[in-house]
Amino acid sequence: MKYSILTGLVGLAWALAPNAALAQSTPKAVSPASVLDFTQPQFDTQTPHYDVSGAGEKAAGTMVADVGGRIITLGDVGDAIRLLPPTVQALPFDAIYPAVLKQLIQLQAMAVRAQKRGLDKDPVVARRVKAAADRALTNELMLREAGAAITETMLLDRYNLDYGSKPAPKEAHVRVILVATETEADTLIAALAGGADFATLARQSSRDNSGPRGGDLGFMRQDTLTPEIGAIAFTMAPGQTLPHPVKTAMGWFIVRVDERRQAALPAYAAVKEEIRDVLLRESFAAVAKAALSEVTVHAFDIAGKEVQAEVAKPP
Repeated sequence: MKYSILTGLVGLAWALAPNAALAQSTPKAVSPASVLDFTQPQFDTQTPHYDVSGAGEKAAGTMVADVGGRIITLGDVGDAIRLLPPTVQALPFDAIYPAVLKQLIQLQAMAVRAQKRGLDKDPVVARRVKAAADRALTNELMLREAGAAITETMLLDRYNLDYGSKPAPKEAHVRVILVATETEADTLIAALAGGADFATLARQSSRDNSGPRGGDLGFMRQDTLTPEIGAIAFTMAPGQTLPHPVKTAMGWFIVRVDERRQAALPAYAAVKEEIRDVLLRESFAAVAKAALSEVTVHAFDIAGKEVQAEVAKPP
C-alpha cells in the first residue's frame, strides 16, 4: 500500500539530514478566509460551545507550500510521514517536518517539469498513473469495508491462533567463517582444532559480513539461515564446531554453534499490525466478489474474441 518512489525519496531526505531547514512562513489555509468583522464577536458569547466537527479535515487542508501552482497541504505531509519507518515516525514532528516538506516540494517541482515536457500525455505514463490511482482506490476500499470490520477481539483471537497455540521456534547462536576454497577452510578447521580462537580467525579470514563481529550471526531461527547452514546448525551440539566445511553458492563455510534456546513468543503489540494485514488480505476475495456483483464484465482473449466473463472473477 506504499508508493515506493515517495517512500524512497522521503527516506533519503531523512538519511541525508539537511544542513538547514527550509525557510518557513506561517501556514495559511488553501481557501482564502472571508473578511472578518471585528465589530461583532466571532462566536456565541452566551453559550460556551464550539463546533470542532471537521477540524481534522480543515487542518489537513492547511497549505504549507505552493510549488508552481501545485499545492502541498499538511495532510500531504502527514501521508508522507506515515510512509516512513515506525522508528522515524516516532520522532518529534518538528524534527522530521522540514525534511519531509523539502522532499515533497522536490517531488512537486519534478511533476511540474514532467508536465511541461508532456510526460503526462505519454500513453505509457498515463497507463501507470491510472494503475496507481486504481491501487489507491482499491486500498482505501479495503480499509473502509474490510478494515473497519476488524475488531480488537478478532486481532487477539488471530494472535492466539497463530502464536499462542503454537510452540515458539528454536533458535541457535551461530558463528561462521566464509572462505573461497575448501583448502582454506580445512586449514582453518585444523587451526581451530589446535586451539585457535574462532572469533579471531573470523576477523582475519572470513569473507562474510559477520567477520568483523568474529563471525557472530547471533541467535537465528532455522528458516532465516541458508538451507545448507540451517540443516546443520540445528543438529550440532552447543559448543561444537563442525569438523568439515559446508559448501554453498557463496563459498565454503565453517560453522560453530555456541548454544540453542527456545525463542520467546512475540508480544501482541509487536505483531498486531502484521496480523491486521493478514486479515485484510484474507478479506480481499469477499470485497472483490461484492464489487463484481455490481458491474457487468466483458472479458476478451488476445485476439479480441469475447470469452466467458467468469474468468475475471476471483476464485
